[in-house]
Amino acid sequence: MIHKKHLKKLIRKTKGDRLFLGLSYGFLIFFSILVILPIMNLISFSLTPEGNNAYVRFIPEGFTLSYFAYFFKDSQFITSFGNSVLLTVGVTIVSNVFMALAAYPLSKPDLPMKKPILVFFIITMLFGAGILPTKFMLQGLGVLGTLWGIFLLSINNVFNMLLYKSFYEGLPKETIEAAEVDGVNNIQLFFRIVLPMSLPVFASCCFFTIVGTWNAYSSVLMFVGSTHPESWTLSYYIYYLVSQFNPTGSSIIKTTNLVNYQSASIVISTIPILLIYPFIVRYIKSGITLGSEK
Repeated sequence: MIHKKHLKKLIRKTKGDRLFLGLSYGFLIFFSILVILPIMNLISFSLTPEGNNAYVRFIPEGFTLSYFAYFFKDSQFITSFGNSVLLTVGVTIVSNVFMALAAYPLSKPDLPMKKPILVFFIITMLFGAGILPTKFMLQGLGVLGTLWGIFLLSINNVFNMLLYKSFYEGLPKETIEAAEVDGVNNIQLFFRIVLPMSLPVFASCCFFTIVGTWNAYSSVLMFVGSTHPESWTLSYYIYYLVSQFNPTGSSIIKTTNLVNYQSASIVISTIPILLIYPFIVRYIKSGITLGSEK
């Protein structure tokens, strides 16, 4: 048997292969730099003492944690952070359970009216009702300007449902048929067999939901606004800090070091996602790949 190292020597790369590989590495390095440099700039500003923020930098000039300490003393920041945690956890659980349950019958080839139901879901993904009809609906339900309204608008995620559906269709039919022969009903079959086998795609969809919900601010901007600060999320708090100078009107934030506070708030907002990512990264690649092969 030929060893892998000897096999690589036997297979010689052509000039075209080497050129393509070099260009691929070059583009990868270039776009990595485009991502890394702004992050380094934000971290540098968030750690640089007052008065040293006149230009773009990638290494802090000095060191201070006073900008981070300010936000943990700000009641509006604490409220917004708590709202984001509650909203993200609630939407992630409810949305993925609903989408996983909706995708399971749609993965069955013998489901009556399967195509019309699937088309109905896809239409909701491609077309929205619009801002005014949505606002009137939330107002009629009595949840306009509240966190409940944002929750209701966030739980529908047809893209995740299609990922679940594709993954279910690729599961081994023999296992499911054997469980059905043993007398397992559909609910037991889903929760005891299908769902544990779908852990990769379930973890991937949960991570997508966490990132999307944590970073979303447009719904809060349109249906909560600055008049209901008790329902702000962290992303909207940062948006308001960046666009409106200071959300709480505190004199601690000065014009001379505003960029430092803005940078610190953005760095704080990325920390929860960075803490979650290492525990779920191993499922993401396999979940997307297995769910898309069908």
